[in-house]
Amino acid sequence: MSTERTSDTTKHDRWHVSSKNARHGRRVAKRDFPLPNENRGAIPTRAQVETTVLEGPRADLVPLRFIFGARILGISLDDKLAEGNSPETSRLLATRARLIVTMAERQALARNWLDVIACARAPYAPLSPSVPIVRNRVIEAQDQIESLADALMAPLPTVRGVAMASSLLSDGAGPIYNRACPVDLGSAIGEVIARLDPLNA
Repeated sequence: MSTERTSDTTKHDRWHVSSKNARHGRRVAKRDFPLPNENRGAIPTRAQVETTVLEGPRADLVPLRFIFGARILGISLDDKLAEGNSPETSRLLATRARLIVTMAERQALARNWLDVIACARAPYAPLSPSVPIVRNRVIEAQDQIESLADALMAPLPTVRGVAMASSLLSDGAGPIYNRACPVDLGSAIGEVIARLDPLNA
């Protein structure tokens, strides 16, 4: 066999192995859980398939049923955390608490708050499917909302503060959506910002 053919065969072998590894990597990347280092290459057990990892200093495997429950019941769980209920009182609350303080969740929440400003300043659309907001209140509280979005990106916000930000934003009877609500939006946001600071916890 010539040197040229040997070189081509070697390149083909390397491409085949690389392609096979890439396909395997993509399949693994689609999973919501990482296999422990010592078990890589082994067939995952049922327990491994039903668990995933949450971010944070105490990141570990969490059963997916709690992840799903924490998302489906998100609003009610956030309300409980916002009221000061300890995450340790239930597994669902604990999972929700760890979920909402991840960077991805806080970024999404901050964007949602900034979107409220954009909605308040957008031309009025009577046929819009969006929930109507009290525009003048939002515009008056724009500075506080922007400060809240910044505070949500702080390195170590409190669970209760993040939950309060989520609860206030989703409260249909609150000052953002209900003109009859007597709560001052700027003051409410200021309270949330203060609660986000771990020094005030």
